[in-house]
Amino acid sequence: MPKFATDEWANEFCKAINNNQNYREAASWWEGDFVFVIEPSGNLDHEIKMFVGLLKGDCTGTKTLAPGEEYDVLPPNSPPRPIKEGEKVGAEFVFSGTYDNWVKVLKKELDPIQGLMAGKFKLVGNMAKVMRATKAAQELVNSTTKVETEFY
Repeated sequence: MPKFATDEWANEFCKAINNNQNYREAASWWEGDFVFVIEPSGNLDHEIKMFVGLLKGDCTGTKTLAPGEEYDVLPPNSPPRPIKEGEKVGAEFVFSGTYDNWVKVLKKELDPIQGLMAGKFKLVGNMAKVMRATKAAQELVNSTTKVETEFY
């Protein structure tokens, strides 16, 4: 069972997204990659950054960034930038929050959009675009439930 937000977990999450027909339909128009930032809290004593490529209903790839590895925040509506060895990943959106709040999202105890509105998460990127994708966000969470997850 992969540990949350490791490369193995991220790869399984990508497969789960690509096997989720409801996500494919809800996000058929979506263009915009994410870096998810999991901040230390509870049982997690270090920050984790995970890139997730999302394009028109598909996960195009994932990467857990090494400690200290930087990423680029791309301008709104930038074309996705493929993951290339030795280059910084780039994402249009950065979604960050504490580990404890991420666990609540994965256990479906906290909706990520409601968590964002309540200040439990922060977003860098076009908020209006994200708000138009609430069904897709819910389906991303549903995809996480298909990944057996070991928590810290």
